Amino acid sequence: MPSKAPTRLQCAVEQAYCETINVTRPFAGISHGRGPDKSYDVVVIGAGVGGLICANLLARAGLKTLLVEQHYMVGGYCSTFRRQGFVFDAASHFYPLLGNPASISGKLLRDLGVEAEWTKMDPVDQFHLPDGSKFSVSADFDTYLSELKRLFPAERDSLDRFFQLVRKLYLWGLLRYFQERETKRLDRYVEMTVRDGLEAFFSSEKLKLLLTADCPHWGSPPCRTSFVFDSMLRLSYFEGNYYPIGGSQNFADQLASRLESFGGHILTKSLVRKIMVRNGQVTGVRIETGPRRSRFQATVHAGAVVSNADMRQTVFKMVGEEYFPPYYVADIRRLRPSFP
Repeated sequence: MPSKAPTRLQCAVEQAYCETINVTRPFAGISHGRGPDKSYDVVVIGAGVGGLICANLLARAGLKTLLVEQHYMVGGYCSTFRRQGFVFDAASHFYPLLGNPASISGKLLRDLGVEAEWTKMDPVDQFHLPDGSKFSVSADFDTYLSELKRLFPAERDSLDRFFQLVRKLYLWGLLRYFQERETKRLDRYVEMTVRDGLEAFFSSEKLKLLLTADCPHWGSPPCRTSFVFDSMLRLSYFEGNYYPIGGSQNFADQLASRLESFGGHILTKSLVRKIMVRNGQVTGVRIETGPRRSRFQATVHAGAVVSNADMRQTVFKMVGEEYFPPYYVADIRRLRPSFP
């Protein structure tokens, strides 16, 4: 039987992966193996994209910055690995808004001088449902909504009302979480889960299932995923969903290169064992580093430490719960790992 023609998305991703094989390189530690200096203004723990962006901003502001990463390459969830000649994303396989220079995140990358190129994804996603059907999420919102209404005609009005609320939550969430402007209109929704939101609008179980298909990306089931958070990400798809030309590792490596150009240091294959505290103030970190067969402990002094690592590991292992109030420790103990 003749094979089906590849979609535009498949072609774009395959092209990006092929280019990845030629450009991806792991960072082998600061200055290609030199150890860390004795003191820095700031130490950032974890070279995921959050840690990379934070370290870039600090170094660009003139602070002497060290970024410590336990893996041999930077990127965290936005890194890649190879198996039998193929390149795979470790986790993240699309990047909403980053290729759109008008968005907050796109503008930030441009301001940092990150010159990553992006291919726009269309369709945004394709879901395969238990009954054997599948659904392609168009990059155009009106096309997406029209297709939902065609498939679920009894839910047409509910779909309009649902997405009217989603738009409001998206805008109110931007105000509160990105522009630090309080809006009481969001208060009644902050404890609502995705399941709560869908149950309030729809009766079709298949439609509810389809509208929860993104939840694995967020790392928690609908009963534990914030409806506000989901709404913001759901709509961000339609402002542009992108994949970096050259692959995820190429994007992460560009962030690392920019950090080095700002004078920042990157220390890979190293673990922060302790965030040192004295008289209620952070004084630095103790790092396990060095070659595999001759690891050693290094003390790095710093006036500030930013942890992009797991919250429980940061509080209980690296800092110590005795430095936090009991109510805060109790809240952290209630946290559960997400699926990723």
